[in-house]
Amino acid sequence: MKILEQKDNKLKIEVSDLTFVNLLNETMWKQTIDYAAHYRDHIYLAKPVLVVSSKNPKKTMLDAAETIIENVKELRKKVEHLSKK
Repeated sequence: MKILEQKDNKLKIEVSDLTFVNLLNETMWKQTIDYAAHYRDHIYLAKPVLVVSSKNPKKTMLDAAETIIENVKELRKKVEHLSKK
């Protein structure tokens, strides 16, 4: 990840993986935020850019990442449980 712009309540970062950007964006919308979206300047050549606007955008992203980690752990337990049957 690379920070492109950082202001008081806005953060713009470049991320190398579109799948992760989609997941992070979707998860942040389940929190209290002003705005979150992503775009690419060129569909094949440019890396995705995520724009987050909230009271504390870095904390918003960290909270979303923690939520994703917890969801993956829960999914793993369910899959392991299914494989034991």
